[in-house]
Amino acid sequence: MVKLYGTKMSSAFRNHVLAKEIGLEYEEVPMDLAKDEQNSDEFLKLNPNGKVPCLVDGEFVLWESMAINNYLAAKHKPELLGDSPEDKALIDQWSYWGILEVQTHLFKMFSQKFSVPEDERDDTILQEAKDALPRLFKILDNHLSDRKYILGEAFTLADINMGTIVIVTQFVQYDISGYANISKWLKLLTDRPSFG
Repeated sequence: MVKLYGTKMSSAFRNHVLAKEIGLEYEEVPMDLAKDEQNSDEFLKLNPNGKVPCLVDGEFVLWESMAINNYLAAKHKPELLGDSPEDKALIDQWSYWGILEVQTHLFKMFSQKFSVPEDERDDTILQEAKDALPRLFKILDNHLSDRKYILGEAFTLADINMGTIVIVTQFVQYDISGYANISKWLKLLTDRPSFG
């Protein structure tokens, strides 16, 4: 059976969403990051980075959440990768943009609010992240102005990858209600059983 290391409350969330979306039977292997389980000798043999997620599919081991999602979609539900090389390229574009641009700032906020001890928090880091997000959310909101999903009418891996990034706004209490198109799109996604 496929094993996925990392709980839904980690970067593995997007992998859990995709696994549910494709109906994949798998074993969730929780890792207690507070107890440094990700740096155990056993886990480092799987992922020398000491991070989750990590996927084990038989003898095949893969880490990095976007790579895992591309692999699972290609293997189990290739229609999530679009109908053409252009679709696949756009899925990659939005997925990588999301993780490199949007997620970077949301995770800084998450870290400052929940991981860093209160007396060590840096309000400058928090404010810089807050200041960077409006420009990025405007790009996504404008893109969704005439589309149901990121690629148009079809739900694809881009929606899973971007959706699992944007949903972090709920945890860090960053208000996106002013972005009507994002809000409508996110509601479509969170209404899917896979996001529950």
